[in-house]
Amino acid sequence: MKLHITYDHPIPINAFEWTPSTDRQSPHIHSSLEIGLCLSGRGCFYFGSKSYTVCPGDIFIVNNEEGHIAQSDPDDPSRYLFINFDPALLLAEEPGLLLPFSYRSSHFRNHIAGGSPLAKELTPWMLAIAQELRDKSPGYLAMAKSALIQLCGRLLRHYNEMLSNDERKTMVQAVRQTQSLAALVERRFREPLSLAVLADELGVSASRISRAFLETTGYRFSDYVSLLRIQAAKRELAGTDKAIADIAFECGFQSLPTFYRAFKDIAGISPIVYRQSMGLAP
Repeated sequence: MKLHITYDHPIPINAFEWTPSTDRQSPHIHSSLEIGLCLSGRGCFYFGSKSYTVCPGDIFIVNNEEGHIAQSDPDDPSRYLFINFDPALLLAEEPGLLLPFSYRSSHFRNHIAGGSPLAKELTPWMLAIAQELRDKSPGYLAMAKSALIQLCGRLLRHYNEMLSNDERKTMVQAVRQTQSLAALVERRFREPLSLAVLADELGVSASRISRAFLETTGYRFSDYVSLLRIQAAKRELAGTDKAIADIAFECGFQSLPTFYRAFKDIAGISPIVYRQSMGLAP
């Protein structure tokens, strides 16, 4: 089951607490990346065919491809803090920070034991993100984003040491190709775009860079283009009184039905409702 994630803030980061059911539920995936911290209680956390016993202080790394679900101990239900964020946020800052989430399920350990030096280092950053998003003090968006980058930077340093030279070389190459493609898309997303044409400009095959982009970010090329177009449309809807049709075409969409469908898929609401939520007339 794939969950649709929406974000409660102008930047794509959520922080929320959750207590899993004591019955094992069906696993799910989502396009966002996730880091979970067990605040209290006990239980199990399942990733594909892997399972981990959960204790307070344990941290779990979740990518956007591996099915996962947590379960509480009936006698001592677990409670988690989850930091959930869009990979595009790191892609725009430093694509290498996505490496810890580009793992292959079969030999990756999602669990960081509570009380370990790494867990002690990561926990304050997770709590800081949650506090910034909760309190919304002046500058909170920048502070939350900065804390997330610090958090992922520490994860990168940890997992980088666990890679073989060949694995590291392959993953770094994929990140570089992803960064190059993302830079082109970010400059030209308002134009009609072809993956084959962009791949040719970069001197790589379309199939190779498409696979690298998906493995690194969790996004298919077309989905990432749509994401950038919708983000631009949201800025126009909130900051101007332009007609919705004009905004759609200016942001690169070739038809209004495509725009409305993409906007609903990504934002969870229609462009009209989004503009109204900003206190503006449709």
